[in-house]
Amino acid sequence: EGRDREFVRAVLSGEGAAEGCEDGGGGGGGRGAGGAEAERGAAAAVDAGGNYQGKEMSYVQEAMAGMVADAAANAEDGLSRQMYRAALATLPRGGGNGDDIRMGILQIMREHGIKEGHRPGIDDPFIAQWHQKLHSNTTVDDIAICKAYLHFLHTGNWEDFWTHIFDSSKLTREDLAGMKAGWQTNGIIGPACHLPQLIPSMKHFLWILQTTHGGGSLDSAMKFAHGALPGDLQWDVSDLLTNRDAWWVPGKIVTIREKMLPVWKNDSHPNRDVVMLDVGLEKFFRQKVEGMDVEAMKGDDKLAVLDIAVANCCVGGDFPRLTEALAFLRRANTADHAEKWSKDWAQVIDAALDTVALGMEYDMDRLASLTQHPAEAIAEFAKCDPAYITNFGEEVVRGHSMFAVSKMISAVRGEVRKAAGKSPWLLVSTGKAELSLYAGAVKIGLLEEMQGENFSAKPTVMLSERLGGLEDIPPGITAVITSVSIDLLSHIAIRARNQGVLLAAITDEAIWKELIEMDGTAVKLDVVGEELVMEKSDLSGPPSAGSGGSAALKERLQLVKSANSQDWIVGPPGYATGIVGGKSSSLATLGSKVDALGISDLRVPASFALPFGSFERALHSDSKKTEEFRIAFEAVSKASSDRDGRRDALAALREVVEGMEMPSDLRSHLEATIAKLLPGGSLTVDELYDAIKRVWASKWTERAYLSRETCGVPDADLHMAALLMELVPAQLAFVLHSANPLNGDKSEVFGEVCVGLGEALVGNEPGSALCFTAKKDGSGPMDLRSLPSKPIGHYAPKGTATIIARSDSNGEDLEGFAGAGLYDSVTAHPTQETIINYATEWLVWDRTRREALIKRLVALAAAVEKEAGSPQDIEGAVLEDGTMVLLQSRAQV
Repeated sequence: EGRDREFVRAVLSGEGAAEGCEDGGGGGGGRGAGGAEAERGAAAAVDAGGNYQGKEMSYVQEAMAGMVADAAANAEDGLSRQMYRAALATLPRGGGNGDDIRMGILQIMREHGIKEGHRPGIDDPFIAQWHQKLHSNTTVDDIAICKAYLHFLHTGNWEDFWTHIFDSSKLTREDLAGMKAGWQTNGIIGPACHLPQLIPSMKHFLWILQTTHGGGSLDSAMKFAHGALPGDLQWDVSDLLTNRDAWWVPGKIVTIREKMLPVWKNDSHPNRDVVMLDVGLEKFFRQKVEGMDVEAMKGDDKLAVLDIAVANCCVGGDFPRLTEALAFLRRANTADHAEKWSKDWAQVIDAALDTVALGMEYDMDRLASLTQHPAEAIAEFAKCDPAYITNFGEEVVRGHSMFAVSKMISAVRGEVRKAAGKSPWLLVSTGKAELSLYAGAVKIGLLEEMQGENFSAKPTVMLSERLGGLEDIPPGITAVITSVSIDLLSHIAIRARNQGVLLAAITDEAIWKELIEMDGTAVKLDVVGEELVMEKSDLSGPPSAGSGGSAALKERLQLVKSANSQDWIVGPPGYATGIVGGKSSSLATLGSKVDALGISDLRVPASFALPFGSFERALHSDSKKTEEFRIAFEAVSKASSDRDGRRDALAALREVVEGMEMPSDLRSHLEATIAKLLPGGSLTVDELYDAIKRVWASKWTERAYLSRETCGVPDADLHMAALLMELVPAQLAFVLHSANPLNGDKSEVFGEVCVGLGEALVGNEPGSALCFTAKKDGSGPMDLRSLPSKPIGHYAPKGTATIIARSDSNGEDLEGFAGAGLYDSVTAHPTQETIINYATEWLVWDRTRREALIKRLVALAAAVEKEAGSPQDIEGAVLEDGTMVLLQSRAQV
């Protein structure tokens, strides 16, 4: 009780809000949002106890709302401003809104012990069904449903519910059965339990519904904000409220919000009522979209609503990625570049939709994460049942106006992809990189029936014919694949992205049947372009310490032994077997044959390498570090069966490596290397050596360590060279497969191109690349599979040339090991990240130039393959002047 009183006193003094509002970072916003929710609950409890006067509570509420409004206008970053806006929406001043509806029904269920999801209680089918509709898509029909339910509570006859709702609103059983939402596939069909004790609570809930769907909250907000608005805005809002049910209201809301922005934005002490009116308008927009029958809309109308839904979220400038995506969407959704709903037009609009979706997911996933932790902290302090807080962050997202964006993307995306001839796969979360080695055994069933189970002992790829969107993902499930569409902001989508679980939908019945046939098979999963490829894994179990690897796999994995070179630095003539790995050797070979390839404006960058054994020499030059490394390595071995302990031990081991002093005789060699690669550059030897050490240390990341253990590769057998080369200022990066990896067609090149450096490609960042297939001999049309949508471009640092240290082990390019990509490549100076403006990116809009680039890339792939004598995976870059830089080529495995 003492802790409770201390908590309430802090709320009443405004200390919690002040602390949150003074912190402009995301954490401050999270505390403000969580604190406001807690303040609302605490206020009710204290007021009921009679320990504080109502006027005192009102004063504190007003003060808190003022502070939160200030923060909502002036916090340094957009996500913090969004969290303060979420907090402001929960504070007193104005009527109900969508959040009141969602939270109101939950409160009724919890107060009266009604079963909620997986929480035990009274099993009332009607309440469960109606709750799902209210949670996802509340409309004016809910007023009629609530009135009919109250009638039933008075009479006790379930048939009276149907009679009342038809007589009052002409709604039939079929109408309610069609109101499908969440996991419920049968809509609202009942029956309900007779619980007359709910009558008082339901009468209040009816008032909330009537206030919300009648726009009562906006009437109150406008009343308070009226005097702070210019005359034209006063008229605009009044006109809106007078015609609140008109078809043009959503667009009018956005126009008003944009005109109102200068009144409160970046004002050191904005009028709290104007900010609250803006919050109310934003929420009212969502309610209008929720009430739309999108299935009856034409595609163009869906895109028009999506446009204003995105604009509604972007009014305050809080979402930079989404703002760029909106510009792309608007240019794409015209007939200027192609006939509407033609394949060419649909491919562009599909890329724009992907960019919008990725921007939305990025910010909403962060919002869920940042609000979850303070909610848990507050719940622990207030002794709240943790079960009620488990999904707090997800509920914050579900209550955000961005939900309208998600709804419209889901409504129109299928039509667009069909018109574009796109892949039937929809990847919501790409999962973890190790799935390409082993994902688990395929299991067929319904995910909702697996709730509460634990698959940690046997990793599982779940094929679930349907998903409701509310399911938890049990431990040990590495991937969930379904045959139905997935809402991008559904609970399961947020959980999958946060848990690193692959989540995908496939709409092609033939492919779904092929997947079903793999029931019980141990598989690996690869994302290739927009396709998900599921194949039988060479491994019998997941990457785990001490597994030792299968005998068949060990037989294939013959790692080259180190030649124990005594040179600190070798150049391309010295890139020999046992000295360096495949990257260095390939680069030397390419450099010697670049002229023979017959491709104009093509070069191979200069390079040098620290050979195998360099790490060991550097380590042994420092006896103290040698001993620290020995102790840390033993700790890793001892913790092989303890996941958390192993992670800590591996982190300590990497820290030892990254803390090594530079051997005195290495410094002059690195100085000479820098002078040759970057003549006149500003890079220091210490900066380069730090990058090299991070490459060495990446041998002991958890994924790399477990992959070696699983495949039976002894730690001492894996050697690491560091390939040093200038980081080229790439405008585009490409990966080419000279044989199509999707179908094995050796006459066809499969290529991917992204804006900026190749990090976005090889790092499997979300979004699509420019993806194409074309015949090597130039016959037949090229197939443009997707246009680029990856939101972030990585670029060489401006104004200073730098060097990249690339990992180059003897464990790459080995079939079954997937050693490529296990180890890190590190730039001596950090690269720069920029949100890509696809509204002006020539790769999207200049078809002639794009096709010319693809022809050059296809010719390059064919030439490299011919010179190598076998199909090749090729990496490279395109500079601003059009020069192509060949960075790597290795045999396809």
